[in-house]
Amino acid sequence: MRFLLNIILLSLISISCNNEVSSGLKAKLVALGKMNEVVIVCDDDLWEGAIGDTTKYYFGSPYPLMPTPEPMFDMRHFSTEELQAEQLRCQLRTYAIIADLSDEDSPTTKMVRKDIGEEKYRQVMTGSGQGSSIGRNKWANGQILFYLFADGQENLYSLINKSYPAIAEAIHKHDSKQLKAKTYPRGVNLGVSEDLSLDYGMNIKIPSEYRIAKSVDAQSLYWFRKDDKKGIQNFVIQKIPYRAKEQFDTGKMIEACNAFGLAYVESDTEGSHLRINDKALPILEYKYDIDGLYTKELRGVWEMTDDFMGGPFVAYLMQSKNESELVFIFSFVLAPGQDKKEMVQQLDYIVKSITIS
Repeated sequence: MRFLLNIILLSLISISCNNEVSSGLKAKLVALGKMNEVVIVCDDDLWEGAIGDTTKYYFGSPYPLMPTPEPMFDMRHFSTEELQAEQLRCQLRTYAIIADLSDEDSPTTKMVRKDIGEEKYRQVMTGSGQGSSIGRNKWANGQILFYLFADGQENLYSLINKSYPAIAEAIHKHDSKQLKAKTYPRGVNLGVSEDLSLDYGMNIKIPSEYRIAKSVDAQSLYWFRKDDKKGIQNFVIQKIPYRAKEQFDTGKMIEACNAFGLAYVESDTEGSHLRINDKALPILEYKYDIDGLYTKELRGVWEMTDDFMGGPFVAYLMQSKNESELVFIFSFVLAPGQDKKEMVQQLDYIVKSITIS
């Protein structure tokens, strides 16, 4: 009996994701994998040629803005045969499936035709020559699949080029639950968050792992930091008087970051302090609303004067409900020798989850 049971278990484990009849008879598993990771499914000849280079160029583009380049997404590539040969490969979270429909013998083309249906296939082949689609939970719950398919590689190149921004945004949205869990592994510091809500007129959820590194009542300033074995994440929030629209100028925002660094951030080297490196490295600027509040964002790299320390920063200047005040937020990371992208994403999540009280 035990021998028979082992045979049955081995048979179940070896079922590939190509066995749709069997998979339909049992409950789907939960998708596995990390955030910021995408599995590229395409034929080997595409991956090793110009289409693969284009895919790597976009999905592997640098995350803005790191001292050492880190890719926007970590990529794995499987051919359709490799994907279907092992069930675990079909249990990952995020897929981009790329097919040249002009190659009718391609296993990827055959899979895509089956998934999108013959009508959509005919529309692409007799119409614009390009098509895309989004699927969910094909082999496991919690999956998202982006289908990019075209008649010929020239059309496929053009399709990847114009589709990438929307795909990247959708992947980040798909990852948001994981990001929230990583940002708040032990919940919210309710006491501090309530105090900030009263002081700033907005709901700011500070994770429980953050401690107050500095509080200056006269400047309406709080500095929170989280220390762990990977590095230090810092989150500064301050109310400042609104005087003129020029306060939103990039140079003025950099001055605010440098003023904080000069006053409060020092190293073991005497006289060393934090400053923004806007001479040798670029500063990226973005403008948008956070829950109705006009916000300007800067991204770049900070460093310590007279010391070999530095890392990425993101600064925000927001309008307040009180028209005579602005809210200045400065987040920065110190993590020597570590990947910093996810740490920056966590700090960004705290800020962009702000809501008006």
